[in-house]
Amino acid sequence: MAVAEKINAKALRTSTKKIKSTEPRKQFQLTDEMDLTIKRYRCGKSGFYYKYASGRKVTSKRVLNRISRLVIPPNWQHVQINKVETARIQAVGVDAKERRQYLYHPKWHQQQQAKKFARLHEFGRAIEAFREACISLLSEEEWTQSRACALVCLLLDCTGVRIGNSQYCKENNTFGLTTLRRKHIKKACADSVTLNYVGKHKINRVVTVDDPQLAAWVQESAQAVGYSLFRYVDNNNEWHDVTSDDVNSFIHQYLGDGFSCKDFRTWAASRYALKCLPQVSRMLKENKQRKWQPTLSKCVAKMLGNTPKVCQEYYLHPKLYEVLACPKTREKVEQKVTQVHEQFCSEYEQCIKLESLLMDIISSE
Repeated sequence: MAVAEKINAKALRTSTKKIKSTEPRKQFQLTDEMDLTIKRYRCGKSGFYYKYASGRKVTSKRVLNRISRLVIPPNWQHVQINKVETARIQAVGVDAKERRQYLYHPKWHQQQQAKKFARLHEFGRAIEAFREACISLLSEEEWTQSRACALVCLLLDCTGVRIGNSQYCKENNTFGLTTLRRKHIKKACADSVTLNYVGKHKINRVVTVDDPQLAAWVQESAQAVGYSLFRYVDNNNEWHDVTSDDVNSFIHQYLGDGFSCKDFRTWAASRYALKCLPQVSRMLKENKQRKWQPTLSKCVAKMLGNTPKVCQEYYLHPKLYEVLACPKTREKVEQKVTQVHEQFCSEYEQCIKLESLLMDIISSE
């Protein structure tokens, strides 16, 4: 993604209407600890039995089948199960690392996914102005918190990588954007930067930023004091690492309260799905046994660094699969994508055109 024309970030911040969630309330009632009145007890080496708060053993096949469908990890301790079938939180427990974990109702997950993809349309309407605000902030000389967060956001937008979390970094020695260090820059030249690091699930990630201006900003940021790649200096001349909380607060301020770092990853995935349609078409011609949907998911999953199944369920807008399911429509969309690649040399211009096409698809009835 290349750089667009600079604008006044302060004016944009005050004039841009912030997007707030307007989704309907959850259909499933929220739970509290008083609802979690079924407890799990170990029976033998691998079995379990369950008791109500009264001490009575759970014998109902319907209840036991429901508990079985929850697939509660066997290594969880202090497991409590909700007696209300339609509650949002179905079970809680403590994992091997002594962290409190939650299992949610499957339909609640479905609702959350639907809301996320509905929100993506509003994200698409606001993203271009947000990019321009980030670019304006990056014209400053000092690495203020806003400038550092602006750079991280442009990289999120460009690459779709995970934002990172200091806790996961400490516990698992895995990294995301905000926890990267200077040592993770494996190759730097005048017009690109290559990052090499171990991401979530211990997957090795090699991410290339091939926009000259973005690459230059990353290399400039790497010159700051300290080990972290993204840092900022406060009014007392003290340096701090940029955190995921910093970036989310920045997004709330400049893009809207309804958005977070995760929306960038979802948006980048759907945009990339369109970008690689010609590649998918070539792969299908080379191997007649391949099917377009899993092939597309596999291509995007490689970019995201996760599995095709996760990519399909959580990152690619369902409208893409719905619209592209028709071979004739898919061919027309592929032709438009090819035209974008042929007519526009600039990565930024290609990005804008692909996003316009994506907006048409996800807005279609």
